Parts: sequence; C-alpha cells; structure tokens
Amino acid sequence: MRCAPLANYPYQRGAIALAGGLVLLLALLLTMLVVDSGRLWMQQKKLQSIADMSAIHTARHLGCNSSQQAVIQIAQQAALNNGFDGQLAASPNQVLLGRLDTVQGIRQFTADGSTGAVYVRATKQVPSSLIAGGLFGNTVTLHAEAVSMSDPPLATFGVGSFTTSLTSQQSVLLNGLLGGMLGGPLNLDALTYRGIAATKVTLHDLLAVSGQAGTVEELLNTNLEIGELLDLVASAAAQNGVADLQAISGLQTIASMTVKNVPLKLGDVLAVTTPDANAAANVALNALSIITTAAMIANGNNAITLPLAINIPSLTSINALVTITEPPQLAIGPAGGGAFCTAARTAQIRARVAVLVNIPLLARIDLALGVEVAQGSASLRSIQTSDGETQVVIDASPGIASLQLTNNAGTQPARITTLLNLPLADIGLNLPLQPPSPQTMTFNVDHPLKDHLPLSQTASSQLGSSLENALGQPNTLNVTVLSVLNLGLLNNVLSSLVSPLLAEIGRVLLDPLLNLLGIRLGGMDITLDDVQYRQAKPLAI
Repeated sequence: MRCAPLANYPYQRGAIALAGGLVLLLALLLTMLVVDSGRLWMQQKKLQSIADMSAIHTARHLGCNSSQQAVIQIAQQAALNNGFDGQLAASPNQVLLGRLDTVQGIRQFTADGSTGAVYVRATKQVPSSLIAGGLFGNTVTLHAEAVSMSDPPLATFGVGSFTTSLTSQQSVLLNGLLGGMLGGPLNLDALTYRGIAATKVTLHDLLAVSGQAGTVEELLNTNLEIGELLDLVASAAAQNGVADLQAISGLQTIASMTVKNVPLKLGDVLAVTTPDANAAANVALNALSIITTAAMIANGNNAITLPLAINIPSLTSINALVTITEPPQLAIGPAGGGAFCTAARTAQIRARVAVLVNIPLLARIDLALGVEVAQGSASLRSIQTSDGETQVVIDASPGIASLQLTNNAGTQPARITTLLNLPLADIGLNLPLQPPSPQTMTFNVDHPLKDHLPLSQTASSQLGSSLENALGQPNTLNVTVLSVLNLGLLNNVLSSLVSPLLAEIGRVLLDPLLNLLGIRLGGMDITLDDVQYRQAKPLAI
C-alpha cells in the first residue's frame, strides 16, 4: 500500500526555521545579559576602587585638626584622580568623619565628627542595559562604600630625650637622679646607660607583655605603679630581641630597685595624639627616655640631692639640690600644619648649689648659685617623604632661663666677710639672659629610616654650650665693695677662689646636668626617634 505524500512539509520547514530563530534570539539575549552583567560588574569594581582609594588617601591626611570641609576636598581630588566624574559632596554621595568600633567581632563606623576614621560613599548612574537601557533610557545606580582608619604619617620625638652619647660624668649624675627619684641606690656605668638609650621598644612590645590591657588605648590609660611600668619596659626590651644583654640587665636593675609606689599612666609619659592610638603601635621609642620621664613624673616636686666632686681644701660644705618642678613628656603623633597637635616638652628644673668657704685666718664666703630653666616645647610641623629621604620639620620653643647668686639662706646677695663677720663685698652675676626665640629645625633622614635614626639637633643658646666658661670669666661677677680696708685680699679671693669655684660648679654639675636633660640656658635638644609613614592595612571596611 502506497503512503500519501506529506502535504504539510513546507510548514514543518517553517517551524524549524522559527525555532532556530528563537534559539538565536535567546542566544543573543543571553549574550547581552552576560555582556551587561560583566559591564556592570566592571563598573561596580571600578567604583569600589575609587571609593577605596579615596578613603585611603583621605585617611593619610587625617590629623587632630582635620575639618570636614578639608576632608571632603581631599577625598574629591583623590576620586577625580582615579576617574570619578561626580561630586562626593553631593547626595547620595558622602564623605563623613567618625570612629570605628568593634561590636561582637564586627567593625562598625559611627559618624560623630571625630577623626579616627573616614567614610566614603560614591555612586554612579549607568544604563541598565546596553540595548534596552539605551532604547528606553532605563538606568541603574551603582554605589560603593569604604572606611579607612586614620593613617597620617607619625613621628615620635622628645625634647631633651636621651641619646647614646652619655659620658661617664653624666652616668654618675644619672645614677644620682634616678636613685633619688626612685628611692634606692643605683650604680650603673656609662656603657650600660648607652645600651639602654640605644634600646627601642614599641607600644606593641609593651602591649604584648602587659596582662592588663587589650588595646594600645587601654595600655596608655591603665593605672600602674612606677615599678610596674619600669618592669614592663624591661620585659618588652627582653622579648623583642633588640636590646643587648647588658642593657636588659640594666633595665631590670632599675626596675627591681624601685621602692616608691607611685601610681601613674603610660599616657602621662607619652602623649599619643594620633586619632587612632593603635596606629602608633609600631613606632619605636627610646627606652631610657621612657624610664627617666616616668621617674620624674613619679618623683613630683621632691628635691634630689646630688654628690659633687669639687676638690677645694677650704670648702667646708657644699650642697647641690635639683628639683624637677614640671616633668617632661615624649610625643608621638601626626603633623598639625598651622595648628599643632603633637608637642613634646622639656623638664622644668631648678638647681641650687649652696657653698660655704672658710679661708683660714682671712675670710669667709657664703654663696648659693641657683639655676632655673622654664619648660620648653617642640611641635611637629610637617612630615614629607620622597624616594630617598624623609623630611621632618619641628618648631622649637626653648624655656626662659635665669641665674641667681645669693647667700645660703637666699635672703641677700652672696657675700664675702672677714672671720669677724665684717662684710667685705657683695657678689652678683653679670650674665644677661635674653628670652629665647622660637626656632624651626629640619631633620632630613635618609632611607631606610631605621638605619639613620635617632637624630638630634640643638636649638642655640645665648650663652653657648658651656656655663663653665661663662661663670669662670672675671667680668661675670658684679662686685659691690662694702669695705675698702682689704681690697688686696678681696681681689685675691675673687680671682683665685670665687671665679674658679663658680666655673667648677658649672663643669661638675650644671653643664653635664643640663646636657643630660637636653636643656640649655635659652636652648634645648630635640631628638627624633622614629617616623612611621604608612600602616600596613589602613582599609577597615
């Protein structure tokens, strides 16, 4: 039996063509979807990169004096440099200042106007589809958010902080100072002190050996006794592997001989002004500067008696008292530009050397030399870096100094009398001191930084670097003759005894003591200990 021909064959061929067309259309739509998805993903990724880079760049300019307007300008410029064509100041874009908190292990940004972190939100409108969006004007708004912790360049420095150039004479004075302030005898040599001065510890090192704090901010605000703080420094130096054995032994000796139980905080010793205290965790600190500053704070205004090795046969008594009326403070933080926010200060000291000299069968000298240096300060102006060098600019304002010559009681001028107590002459000082002028000091530090720090500079003094020379000059003394009967004796006493005695006090006590504390009469030393230019991971969210 023959089959009838397929009369509908042409229609089946049309159905196949239609199905093929639908498949091609579907493939085209899928291709468009893939292309659009890829395009949107790439644009979203680029926008996220803009937000990230803008937040990171802005965070590097956050300081304690940052304003909202200045921050927006910095963020906008960074966004433009990375290809953004919008305005971050215009809604729904945002640039906000605030802080970062960790709640149940999750970081959260709070916009409270503080400078601990910066939040950037960037948006961009793009066609929802290359074809459909182009035909019907449909758009989609992409948005990206980023939060970066405050990350300005940081420097740590001290005014009069200790360096590795301590002399044997200064080590004797430092033993007396630290022993007097901590309440026990101390007998470390100059080599040990140099090793301690060369020892660097960080806040991270101190935090690692502290059992009472979980963050740098908590560490700075934890109440400690002076012995606990010194032991913390010794333990940190022992564990970080930087200090030599002699320096570690010296640190442990200082910590163990402390008998005063005076409470204080590490934040009293070190002023951390960076908005995020954790950012300062890895900046190097001078171990000897921490110890001496802490001891001065713990000692308060108690006078310290220092031994003086002055060999004058007719000297019947000599008493040297040193009082730290205001303690120094180290500093770590960012530059402040025109409004400084990171500042260190010197100690304000008062030294008094009282002397009674009997010249057998001839005369008696009653004098007390007093030196007082007001607190000076130094402020971090700027930190700039290039390929091979970092430049740090610090403004120095030395404290005003005064010298005074009186009798032991402090009630009248120094006096020379006969053994029968008849006055021969009153003695004053002719050393005019001008108020010191602020000075700008520039530290140019070659890279790598760790190989070229610390660096010290000295703000110039009106009297130069030596009180010994100034006090030993004949025209330094201002003499009021009270009796003309023994002018020969008087001139002989002044030239052969009084002038050399004052010069010896300058050589044995005042010059090394002031140099030890980094103080000059009208000047001061500034030591730059470390610079940190970037955090490892500033981006937080």
